[in-house]
Amino acid sequence: MIGAAGPRPLSGGLAARIIGFLSVALIPLGVVAYLQTAELSEETRARSQLSLAALTESAASGERQTILRTLGAAQVLGTAANLYQSDKEQCSAIFREYAESRPNITFAGILALDGLIRCSSAGETVDISDSPNFHYILDNPRSTVQLNEAPRISKQSVLVVAEPFFYRNALAGYVAISIPAVGLRDRELPDPDSDIEELLTFNSAGQVLSSRSPRERTVELLPDALDLATLSESTASSFKARSADGKSRIFAVAPLVPGLVYALSIWPENSSAASAVQGNDFAKLLPFLMWAASVIVAFLAINRLVIRQVRTLSQQMRNFARNRRVPQEAAGAQMALELRDMESDFLHMANAILQDEAQLENALREKTILLKEVHHRVKNNLQLISSIMNMQIRQSESEETRVVLRRLQDRIRGLATIHRNLYQTEDLGHVDAGRLLDDLIRQMSLVADQSTSRIQLDTELENVELYPDQAVPLSLLTAEALTNAVKYICPDHNGTLHVQVRFKRLEASRALIEISNTCHPEPELSSDSTGLGSRLIRAFATQLGGELEQGVSDGVYSVRVTFTLTDFIPEAGDY
Repeated sequence: MIGAAGPRPLSGGLAARIIGFLSVALIPLGVVAYLQTAELSEETRARSQLSLAALTESAASGERQTILRTLGAAQVLGTAANLYQSDKEQCSAIFREYAESRPNITFAGILALDGLIRCSSAGETVDISDSPNFHYILDNPRSTVQLNEAPRISKQSVLVVAEPFFYRNALAGYVAISIPAVGLRDRELPDPDSDIEELLTFNSAGQVLSSRSPRERTVELLPDALDLATLSESTASSFKARSADGKSRIFAVAPLVPGLVYALSIWPENSSAASAVQGNDFAKLLPFLMWAASVIVAFLAINRLVIRQVRTLSQQMRNFARNRRVPQEAAGAQMALELRDMESDFLHMANAILQDEAQLENALREKTILLKEVHHRVKNNLQLISSIMNMQIRQSESEETRVVLRRLQDRIRGLATIHRNLYQTEDLGHVDAGRLLDDLIRQMSLVADQSTSRIQLDTELENVELYPDQAVPLSLLTAEALTNAVKYICPDHNGTLHVQVRFKRLEASRALIEISNTCHPEPELSSDSTGLGSRLIRAFATQLGGELEQGVSDGVYSVRVTFTLTDFIPEAGDY
């Protein structure tokens, strides 16, 4: 059956399937693009971090140069220490001359392994055996840089650079040079570094050597969960962490003197350094955005070029199926060539269908007119025969002849009634059996031999459509059964002659016809009980394909036939 297109799930539509296929096709490209973007983003981030560390190293180049020059001077003075250590006056003169020639040097001397400084620019012996810095130097016999906030000679916070020197391959002592901690850098920060919040230096033990801000402020800016000694174990890097004051900042570490002195720069979270450390999440999202944009663009293009045109063509087909209307104007100007050809084929097919249907309707109308004319002529001929027989009945002198002719006349009138109903109905292929039986009963002479007032006729007829192949034997069976009922009817205990006709549908494909009349409780078999009427009733029941039941029950004789409603069965000549 052709009908309106019902609701369809979105997943079954052409658009959803195209999006699914495009998504699957673009997934490998999206994965590759995502991996390459992530790798490139990570490489860019690593380079940015190295750039940040290099910027930190450049910003602390003043401290680096000062410490390197001091270390170099300590190594040179270590050679002089081996030559003049026994001559205290000469040794002190050399160190004093060096300290006076360098404005940023506050002290220079030789620290013996016993903790005494006998040769120094101060010219006096100093005992620092109880100093924590001295014990650290003894425990780490290598180049060291430490902060001494309360020196005995310099009287100000200084950085102590200690360089070991050896005599005959044995550690002989240390050359110690003190430089002021304040003003350690020899130049200001360049303009690109102006957004650095803090720049400090520290040694491998995690001790802060110098800073731009006061020490209390510097402590608040240091990472809260990290130790500076831990940072000295890593290479140049940058990271984001929370400071001791609770704010998130960017930190960059760069070695000034590897294994000895390091620089730490601190940047605000909203500075340019943040992008280098945090990375760019948008770059990772870019492949997904490109995938989404590709799917959307492809869908819009397919929707405009295909889906919208297919829907238009589908709507035209549905309208044609419902109303048999061909579109006045084709939408081919906006369609692709293939869809335009499809629409043209549909329009040609629709026109051909309309022409074929028109021809079929004309042929059917002509056939209906001819069939009605045939049924009308047959009815007229049967009525003419009935009239002739009626004339013959009136002229006949034998009562037996008149009875036989009258029963034959009733059968002919029944056939005429069938043909009259066939040409009066709109659908010649179906007959209203209830209406047909009602007309048949009215025309029959039920009381031909009895008084009308003594017979009570009850009818219960349902409107059931039958094909003529079953309507004809049903009508003839009813006529014969009614004739027998009137012939053998007897009054009941009330003295009433009663005849009942029932026709109804039992199931979807079953029907029942029952004709009953009152009779004696124990009727005697008449001599003509096996006559023509009984044989005709059995023959008509056989034509109906039904089950015949007849007999007496409680003073009522019934003829009951149950049969199956069948469709029209064409013969070979109908094809």
